[in-house]
Formats: sequence, C-alpha cells, structure tokens
Amino acid sequence: MKKHQPFETWILLDEPLAPEQAQLLNAHLKTCEACHALRAAWGRVDAMLQETPTLEPAPGFVTRWQAQLSQQRSLQRYARQRWQSWITLILIANAVSAFAVLLGWQVFNSFSSLTEILILLVQRATTFITVVNVFQNLFAVAFRTLPGLLPPAGWAVVAALISIGSLIWVISLSRLARMRWRTQ
Repeated sequence: MKKHQPFETWILLDEPLAPEQAQLLNAHLKTCEACHALRAAWGRVDAMLQETPTLEPAPGFVTRWQAQLSQQRSLQRYARQRWQSWITLILIANAVSAFAVLLGWQVFNSFSSLTEILILLVQRATTFITVVNVFQNLFAVAFRTLPGLLPPAGWAVVAALISIGSLIWVISLSRLARMRWRTQ
C-alpha cells in the first residue's frame, strides 16, 4: 500500500507548489494511479467551478434577511426577559416566604397559647364584619337620599361629566400605551 499523503493535499491545493514539491508530486503521479485519477477528477471539477457563473441573490434578499434577523433578536430578547421575570418572581416569592416564616415565628412567640391567637383572629374577623356592615348601611342611606338632592337635569349633567372624564382618561391611557409601544 502506497502512502498518498502529502500528495493528495498538494493535488487539492489552489496555491502553486514549491519546485521540490512539484517534482515529488510528478514522480508520485507517474507511479500511483489513484492520485493520478484524483488529479484528473479535480481538474474537471475545478474547470466546472470556473465555468459556473456566480449567482446573485434574489431581489429583496437583504431586506428579508434583516427582517428575519430582527425577528430572531426580538424573540431572543423576549425569551431572556421572560426568563429574568421568572427568576425575579422566584426570588421575590422566596423573600416573601422567608419574611412570612420569620413574622409567624415572632407572632407565635409573642402569644402564650394557641387559644389567644384564635381569640384574636375571631375578634379581628368580627371587627371586619362590623365595619363592612356600617359601610353598607352608610351607602344604602346615601343611595336612598341622593336622588332627591338633584333634579333629573342635574343628574344628567353629573352623568355627562363622568362620561367625559372617563373618555378623556381612556384616551390618555391609550396614547400613553402607544407612546410606550413606540419607545420599545
């Protein structure tokens, strides 16, 4: 079995060989049919490559490529932001959990028994229910007496003012959202 290196590499090189390399290659080609066939095949391939015209890209190729690149970058940025949001959420959840454990530990240490905690929770719940009932009664009285305070035309003016204020608020929010969208 004959050695074909470095002869195969020299055959496939595009650069000219040094004179002693060229002599060694020519001597090897006279004795090796495989390398001789490789040189002939490479010569045909090289000729075909030289004859083939170079193709120009299709019209709009650069624009499409840049749009695709921009879209890929947007997706990567979105994925990175989503990943950062999840990490932030996990860190916040861990911090809140640690704070809740420390606060709970401190609260349970301040009471001498579980019954004190239950009594305090029942007291807070009844206070909350009482406050809700007071506000409910207050709003019921206000809704019964307010219609008599203004004539129907006055209520129409109040409704119009509330509608106009709501419309201005919605328009300003939509403009703010559009301005935020443009800056991104």
